[in-house]
Amino acid sequence: MRGIRKQSSDTQSSSQPKEKRGLDTKQKKGMLIGGGIFLVAVIALILVKNLTGGSGADGENVLYADSVGMITGTGLGTQNRFTGVVEAQDTLKLTLADNQKIKQIFVEKGQEVEPGTKLFEYDTEELAMTLDQGKLELEKITNNISSLNSQIATLTTEKKSAPASEQLSYTTQIQELQMEIKQEEYNYKVKELEVNRTQKSLEQSTVTSTVAGIVQEINEQQGTDPSTGESKPFMSILSTGKYRIKGKISEQNIGDLTPGTQVTIRSRVNEDEIWTGTVDNVDTEKPENSSQDSMSYGSENSDNQATKYPFYVTLDTIDGLMLGQHVYIETSTSLEADKMWLMRDYIVDADSDHPYVWVAGDNDKLEKRSVTLGETNEDMGTCEIVDGLKASDYIVWPSEECKKGAAVVKNDSGTSGSTSDMSGAEGGYEEPVEENAMQEGVPGTEESVDE
Repeated sequence: MRGIRKQSSDTQSSSQPKEKRGLDTKQKKGMLIGGGIFLVAVIALILVKNLTGGSGADGENVLYADSVGMITGTGLGTQNRFTGVVEAQDTLKLTLADNQKIKQIFVEKGQEVEPGTKLFEYDTEELAMTLDQGKLELEKITNNISSLNSQIATLTTEKKSAPASEQLSYTTQIQELQMEIKQEEYNYKVKELEVNRTQKSLEQSTVTSTVAGIVQEINEQQGTDPSTGESKPFMSILSTGKYRIKGKISEQNIGDLTPGTQVTIRSRVNEDEIWTGTVDNVDTEKPENSSQDSMSYGSENSDNQATKYPFYVTLDTIDGLMLGQHVYIETSTSLEADKMWLMRDYIVDADSDHPYVWVAGDNDKLEKRSVTLGETNEDMGTCEIVDGLKASDYIVWPSEECKKGAAVVKNDSGTSGSTSDMSGAEGGYEEPVEENAMQEGVPGTEESVDE
């Protein structure tokens, strides 16, 4: 009997650790469930604070403001955006005349020029010698024609007294001389054109600009442009006063732009400065690789290594633009896409003549902001904001807590949405991080231990 009691005692003692391990698992599950409930409670509290406001640590009422861009959808960056640069609409390209040498260059790269500004001068020493030689040849041809005419006159006189048997011979000689005169007259005209051309070149040995612009390049050593394969001009001048925008689009997105597409041009410094224009040409004949891309900014990525094609935008107006200025090119230019639609409940006295919203002002203090309303979308419960708000503003949901000067906390969550840059030249692209359920060190994961 004592042996049996001992066996029972051993069995009971061996079962106790298993029961304890079971309690540990339940405790873990309880902690996870409790943590989840706590997280939901925190999120709910944040939402309540966003809508109704909260209070600061010192008891002062604190109101939470949201981005107008996020609320209205104007800050989500859904439009295609390209980088671009302002360049001259026209470029004056000057090439050297055949077999001509340069005596002097009067300008330098980057210099501003006006119509009539001296650019360079040809070496006229050989040109003057060519002109003198041409004049001598003209004089020689003139003398030959005079001599032939004298011979014809002599033969004509002799023919009158010559017998009938010699008349045919005289006639033949006279006709041959007349043909020689016609040939010499032709030679004279050809040589005269050459002399006149040389004379004109001599008189125009100093080349002047025909446009107002900036000297872009001077190529004293003639060569080939590596990006186009064409011969380089001796001198290029960018015409000022007429601008266009040059952008670049990657080969993956080239189908997104076609001639005639309306675009918005936006300043990189102040995005409230905008211009409008139309895509004039997408040059698929002259691709450019990333090493030639002078308009790339930000971090390089795989898309930046793709071939890019230049495209050009004709502007509706150039007021305020500068040659060489870097800009953004956006394809969402329809009037409807540019409208700002705000939930009607954000607007106080929307039906009155003086509607306003509560805005986070200077030093994050609440202030009233009058707004101008346009159309109303009854189905969506929104009003068009014509004036008074920008996408970069922050507004507060109206409540009894809204008072001028109240402290405001800006809710920046979700405001980092970026505009899709289809040129591959602006900003970086983050590869999505693949989550692994068995990541080491992640709270809440359990490792099963085989006993």
